[in-house]
Amino acid sequence: MSDDDIRILRDIAYGTARVGYNGSAGPMTERVLAMDAYLPQPRPAQAVPALVLAFGGAFHRGSKENDCFPDAGAYGPNTAVAEYCRRFARAGFACFSVAYRLAPDDPDPGTTPVLTQKAVPLDRVAQVREIMRLPPITPQAMAGIVEAAIDDVTAAARAVVARAGEFGVDPTRVVLGGWSAGARCALFAAYAERVPCAGVIALSGAMAEADIATYLPAGMAHPPLLLFSAEHDIGYIRDGAASMVAAMRARGCDVRHVSIPGRDHWYAAEAATADGPAVEAVLRDALRRWTGA
Repeated sequence: MSDDDIRILRDIAYGTARVGYNGSAGPMTERVLAMDAYLPQPRPAQAVPALVLAFGGAFHRGSKENDCFPDAGAYGPNTAVAEYCRRFARAGFACFSVAYRLAPDDPDPGTTPVLTQKAVPLDRVAQVREIMRLPPITPQAMAGIVEAAIDDVTAAARAVVARAGEFGVDPTRVVLGGWSAGARCALFAAYAERVPCAGVIALSGAMAEADIATYLPAGMAHPPLLLFSAEHDIGYIRDGAASMVAAMRARGCDVRHVSIPGRDHWYAAEAATADGPAVEAVLRDALRRWTGA
């Protein structure tokens, strides 16, 4: 399908951030951060809901244009975040695919840390670093890279809200989401950084119980969450989904956990969920409920 029926704006600057923090990727410099907008065409007369998505790739690879990895999974390629943007722009949403700094950029972790545990799971990271012929990394060093990515996705989401009029977006109907590493960023942007949003979509994302206890105090309103995980997902995502859901529900968060049988981490939008409908159909239903679209 062509892109003639949507409007795509490439490389919209949403901020700057430093790379080369430790000198491993050259001298430290300031980089412009960008996102792509996928907008309904022609522009609707009324403001529309928005979907801000961050790509996956173990915080090491992937891009706002393409995070489809055909050779990674056993059941066929996953659907790229950019492709989700195309599909939902055709459904009337203003969609944004966000670029953020990756491990090879040697990013500055920033001064607003949100990870309560300064170590992150390296299950998939170790595999990807081997593929990319990079040396092993410590959990603590990896945590700094994750902090940088969270900062970037948070800044992009805030830019969409702040520039809503420019994009024809209703700022009260913005949904944050992503796949894998991008889903982790979206979770922290919404619940730790408190970007105002109507809901969160996490396609195989994770948030530790200690972080949930810190950032989702009981008695406060929290954005609803739609969490996906596959039967053969990455270990800590598959095994931690139930406890993550229980911890969030215990703090008053409306969470729906959707499982995808017979698939691994790299599932397509067309993959059937345990309840029957495809992943994309479940996403559409949640977006309509949260935004009234």
